[in-house]
Amino acid sequence: MRRAVVVLVAIAVAVVVAACSKGGGYDFPPPPSTEPDQSTTVPDYSAVQLAGVPGRTTTTVDNSPGQAHISGFVVAPQGAVPGATVHVERLVGDAVLALDVATNPDGSFHVDNVKGGRYRLRAWRTPDLAMTNPVIFFLDGNENKTNVNLQVQQFTGTNVTSAIAPNPPRVDDPANLAVQVTSVVVDPAGIVKAAPVVGAQVDLQGAGSWQVQGPTTQFTDANGAVVWRVTCTAVGSQPMSVTVNGTGYPLNLPACQPAQTFASSSSTTTSPAFRNTTTTRF
Repeated sequence: MRRAVVVLVAIAVAVVVAACSKGGGYDFPPPPSTEPDQSTTVPDYSAVQLAGVPGRTTTTVDNSPGQAHISGFVVAPQGAVPGATVHVERLVGDAVLALDVATNPDGSFHVDNVKGGRYRLRAWRTPDLAMTNPVIFFLDGNENKTNVNLQVQQFTGTNVTSAIAPNPPRVDDPANLAVQVTSVVVDPAGIVKAAPVVGAQVDLQGAGSWQVQGPTTQFTDANGAVVWRVTCTAVGSQPMSVTVNGTGYPLNLPACQPAQTFASSSSTTTSPAFRNTTTTRF
C-alpha cells in the first residue's frame, strides 16, 4: 500500500514538472481592471464657449440693372468739357461699386439703369482739369436725376517752393537755400500731383543783402531741386527771387536774425570750463 502511494506522488510530481517545463505554468485569471468603463455616448459640446476671431462682416452688393438714371454736365471755368472722365460710385455699407463714363462733345454724361442708393461722383480730364471735392447724393430707386453738374478746376503751370536752413538765417552765418521746381498735372486717375521738372535752368537773384558761394545759375536734378550756399549780411527781410526758364518767381524767406552772441562769464576760475573746443558754422 505504501508503495502505491509513493508511485502516485511521483506521478503527480512528474505532471507538475512537465507542465512547468513547457513554460506555461498554471493559467490564473487576470486581476480585475482599475480603469473606468468606457462610455459610447457622444459628448455634447453645445455649451462650450469659443474664443472670438477677428474679422468683419462683408456685404454682398446686388449689381443687377435698376430703374434709376443719372445725367448732367462737366463744366470748367472756360465752359463745357468734352472727353472728360466721370467716376461714378454706388456706396453700399463699406462696399463700393464703381463705373467710369466719358462726357459727350457737349460735356454731357448719362448713367442709365442703375439701382437707388447713395452715390459719389467726381470728374477730371488729364492732364489739366480735376475736382478736389466729389458730389454726393442719394438716388431713389426709380428717380431720373438730371441736374448733376460737376465743376472742375484747372491745375497746370509751374510751382516754385523754397526752404532755408537754419530757419531763420542769422547774419554772417552760412545757410543752405534749396529751391524745388514742380509742374502741376492731373494723372489718369484724376489725382492732382506735383511732378518734378528735371533739367530746368534756375537763376538766383537777390535784391537784398546776400552773398552766394558758387555760381548763381544751376539746373534742377532728378527731384527738380537746386541748392545754394548763401550768407545773409543784414538784419531784417532780405528779398530774393529766382527765374525758371526765363520766368521770375519770388522766394518766401524768413527775415534774417542778428548774429548769435555768447555772453562771457564774470566769475574768475583757475581753469577754463571747456578745453580744445572748436566752432562749426553751417
